[in-house]
This record gives sequence, structure tokens and C-alpha cells, in this order.
Amino acid sequence: MHLMHDDDGHPRPRRTPLFAITGLIHRYPDGREGLKGIDLDIHHGDRIALVGHNGSGKTTLIKHLNGLLAATSGTVHYKGETLAGDRLASLRLEVGVLFQDPDDQLFCSTLFEDVAFGPMNQGLPQKVVEHRTKEALRRVGLEHFTYKPAHHLSYGQKKRAALATLLAMNPEVLILDEPTANLDPRQEKVFHRLLAEFEGTLICITHNLLFLRSICNRAVVLSEGRVHHDYGFEDLIAHPASLREHGLDFTFRLSCCGDHHHPAAAPAEANGSSLFRLRNYLFHYPDNTVALKEINLAVREGEKIALVGENGAGKSTLAGVLLGLHEGHGDYFYQGQPVTSRLKKKLWQRVGIVFQNAADQLFCPSCREEVAFGPVQLGLAAAEVERRVTAALHRVQLDGCEERVPLNMSGGERKRLAVAAVLALEPEVLILDEPTAGLDPQGEEMLLAILEQLPMTTILITHDIFFITRLSRRTIVLHQGRIIRDYATADFLADQHLQSANDLDFTFRNDCSHG
Repeated sequence: MHLMHDDDGHPRPRRTPLFAITGLIHRYPDGREGLKGIDLDIHHGDRIALVGHNGSGKTTLIKHLNGLLAATSGTVHYKGETLAGDRLASLRLEVGVLFQDPDDQLFCSTLFEDVAFGPMNQGLPQKVVEHRTKEALRRVGLEHFTYKPAHHLSYGQKKRAALATLLAMNPEVLILDEPTANLDPRQEKVFHRLLAEFEGTLICITHNLLFLRSICNRAVVLSEGRVHHDYGFEDLIAHPASLREHGLDFTFRLSCCGDHHHPAAAPAEANGSSLFRLRNYLFHYPDNTVALKEINLAVREGEKIALVGENGAGKSTLAGVLLGLHEGHGDYFYQGQPVTSRLKKKLWQRVGIVFQNAADQLFCPSCREEVAFGPVQLGLAAAEVERRVTAALHRVQLDGCEERVPLNMSGGERKRLAVAAVLALEPEVLILDEPTAGLDPQGEEMLLAILEQLPMTTILITHDIFFITRLSRRTIVLHQGRIIRDYATADFLADQHLQSANDLDFTFRNDCSHG
């Protein structure tokens, strides 16, 4: 047994690590190595920020910590025992993992059943299960959705619901993969409070270092499947060279302080030609939940618009209406023509969207086929399809990835691939739903440069004030299914009343001028 010494110099036994990882190697089905010899000890009570470039192996590593993936070689021990058999089964009742996509862990008919599932599998009495379920939903602010199905919730609400499924189990270890992605500022504060209060071992994958600064005390940096650094969190923050080396340098965002940049008005914007127009539009879901109310909206050609609002405000639903995916009541015109069933079938050729979760629109076995799918459906010649594929992959800096399997790529790479697949259609309108979710700062900066150069009409759905500032000229604010503001982005940035209107408090995430 290894010995350590206390403050008086007396030897004391070294505690067994909670997780002891030795020589861990993992190969994907295509033969690529995602992890290349990981050696890492994680101790009881550690609060770890697991960071690094998109594709560095972070998500692959945490999947080994709860047995979702088996090591190609090397070992993972939990509380001194190898993860196998009964030890693996018990670990899954003690270690909670929140994945990037909450739909991966919500599958029951109601939120109550989803949240109760874990405590029930822990063998707890029914009364305890009910108490823990209701308390977990209360803590994440979803108690009024207790008996609704998860698929009727917004993405951000689903994220909170997925966290509730873990909190109800009182886990010893909580592992989170990009927990703040797609959350509005108010709910980001909820996550911050809940993680700060959590008393167990915490491992958090994120590129949002400012979010973790008062939560984590240790930073483990992965690079190309290896542990590159393992040191104090503040040491990482204080070392700009390391931040830049690992794609974590967020200082490009600090240009928003006192230097608000807005894209120039498109020439077509001045003539007032209407691309989309909604009049007195209403949409409700099959359970009669009203999602959009009295929507009156005109979008002109060439406009750069930010669509903002709290989780559940109706932003993604409105995007679905514009795409023709949702049909409500009221008038909808595209280029002056009523949007009939016949015209809806052609909207996909003119209006492209990149979803919050890129995996929802990636289904081909290779990147080449993924980006080529749309142009092929348009009936284009093979040479033109190839030209578009090459140009789109180059634009998102995925050159040389033509034969890679999309589902084996990192979340950030998949997001850029989804953008490429849409750009290959050369649409008149591009809708981006939370485009920065899951991207490291280097990827964000790259995406920003790409989007700033796009000539088409752009509708940006986001909570990211920096991207709103840089990419939009007009901002539309939704609250509980209604448009409550529609004004110039400069006026939006100066609006001091949004927080009281709908808790749209951007200062928590974007207060870059304060320590």
C-alpha cells in the first residue's frame, strides 16, 4: 500500500482512487483510435473539467466510466474493482451521465415515469420514488410538466428533464457532457446552482470555461486521445498558451466589450421585398398545447435576423413553420405566394436548416454521401454534385474527411458537416438552430468566419449574445409563443427591460467586462 504523510509528517494510507484508468485504448469500428493510452486517477470529491478540442476523446472517455464502451485494451477500475459483471451493474446505479442530446435518455410516456425510472431500478420503496421524482422535477423547474411527455418539451426543457432523471438517483458521481448547450441564460444559472450544490464527484465536459470557473477545481486536458495536461483549474485559465493550444481560447469573444459589430445591410433589404410573411398565425401541438400565438412577421430578402427567447418560447417551432414542417392556422406567404401543400414540398430546396442536434439530420455512411445527398435529390449532374461537395466541405474545414463515418465524428465535427450538407443545396434561406452548441472556442471562431461570409438570408436561433452581435442586424424576441420585440440588434443590445419581460438575462453568460 502506498503511503502519504499528513501535515505533521506522519504516514497515512493513500485512499484508493474512485476511478483508476491505466493504459486505456479504444478503437472505433473503422479502426481509428479514439483513446491512445489514457492513465488517469479520479478521486472521491474531485470536481473535474474535462476539456480539449472537438474530437480529442472526451465523450469516448466518459463512456468508459459507466461501461457504455469496453476498453480495446487497458483497464478501468471503479472503487478498486474491474468494471465487469455485478460491479458494472451496480456502477450504473451510482454514476449518472448527462449526454449532449437529452433525447438519448428520455423514453417514457411522461416525465414522471422518466424521472422515476432510475430510483425504481435502485429498488427503492414507492413512496421514496415518488418523493425523489417530484423533488428532482421541482429542482430543475419542471414540476408543472410532471405528467407531460418529453417530446412535447423544448430542447432546453428536455435537457433539464434529463438532469432530473439523474438527480432523482442521488448519484455518487455526476458526469455531464456539454450541460449548458442550448440553454437560455436563466436555465444556465439553474444548472450552475445545481452543480455547485452537488456534493459528490463531478466530471464536466464543456468548452464554457467561464461557467465552470467557480464549480471545478481540476482540469484534465485531452489532446488526440491522450491526457495532455492534468492540473488545477485556475492554472489552466491563467495559461493563455495552453488555452490556444487546445482550442479553448475564448478571448476572441471579448471583442464584444465596447465594440459592437453589426453586418452591413444587404442591398436587397432596402427594397422591402418580402421573402416570408406570416399573418395572425397560430400553431398548437396534438395535445392542444399552444406553441405560437398571433404571429405577425415579415422577413425580407438578404436580412440577417436573430431569433431569441427563453427555452420553450417557440423559436424552433417557428422555424418549423417556415420550413413547412408544422402547419397551423393563419396566412403564410413565401415570395408573395400562399404556402400551399404543393409549395411546401419545394420549400426544402429553398430553405435550409441546421438543427440543434446535428445527428438528427445525418444518416449516410460517409461524409461525401451526406453532403451529396441533397444535390443528388435535386437531380444535378455528377460533376456538379462533386463540385458542391468539395466546396462545402472546404468551407467548413472538413477537407479530407470525405470517407469518414459521420456518427464516429465528434459533436463539433458533426455540426460543421450538417452545415456543409445544407450549404451544398445553395439555399436562398439558411436557418441555424443553436449553431454553437457543442463547439469548442476554436470551432466557434471558425464557424463565425464562415457565417459572416454567407450571402443568403439568415435566421439565427441562439442564446449566444456574441453571435447575435456579430451576425444579425435585426432581433426578434419570442416569449411564451408571442413576438414581444422586433427591432434593430443595436436596440436589442441596449434594452434594459428584457430580463423583467421574460428572464432573458444575458449578463450571466456574457458579462465579459467583469471578473
